[in-house]
Amino acid sequence: MRPRERQAKIVDVVRNEGRVSVEALAKRFGASAETIRRDLTALADEGVIHKVHGGAVMPRSTGEDPFQQRMGHHIAAKRHIAKKAKELVEPGDTLFIDTGTTTLIFAEELVGVENLTVVTNSVEIAKVLSNVEKGVEVFLIGGVYNADNRQTLGMMAMSQLGLFRGTRAILAIGTVDAAAGAMDYNIGEAQVARSMIEQAQSSVILADSSKFNRIAPFAVGPLNRFDAMVCEREPAATLRRALDRASVDVLY
Repeated sequence: MRPRERQAKIVDVVRNEGRVSVEALAKRFGASAETIRRDLTALADEGVIHKVHGGAVMPRSTGEDPFQQRMGHHIAAKRHIAKKAKELVEPGDTLFIDTGTTTLIFAEELVGVENLTVVTNSVEIAKVLSNVEKGVEVFLIGGVYNADNRQTLGMMAMSQLGLFRGTRAILAIGTVDAAAGAMDYNIGEAQVARSMIEQAQSSVILADSSKFNRIAPFAVGPLNRFDAMVCEREPAATLRRALDRASVDVLY
């Protein structure tokens, strides 16, 4: 197992268990304690875990920060989605990636894809991708800073997005419904997502099944505005038929 792959799995374990020892991780991954300590040091330097004596915990803000709390929900589904979405990415692509727990995990998976250009409004995604070895160029757009989700929003963010053209917009939406399409719970996030769609040749929804057949207040776009949706299992019949009618490829 490559170091970055093992480190991504270590983050999942820490998110699930809250606190984990070096010895437990070494046994789980069949690695030496020294290798695990190096992994934890690298992850701590990126800010995604916090090292403690003999192991690791999530950063201290976890219990207070709704975004960090959501990182602990549906982890297996999000990791599956992230791996599947990586298959859509090719060397040389320019990607718009918006803020979201699933898109953050997707960013962690972008190891080994060379010569990417990434435009994002997520500080966490920018941090993760700035540590990828193979020539990923990251543009973090400006705007009003939202400390909860560690993202930039607003008119400045949308204006700066207009300076770029991308291969794909990779979007973590709030909900998806057969009739209403893709939606979000935050108007600023919905606006940024719409701007990314406008600047990209194609648009991809990342959505675990907990988001299916639900309504959120702010529209991101009708289903026919998207080219693909990546999920962990096939949607139920009504939603699947609507996606097929809209010519949205469903990957799971």
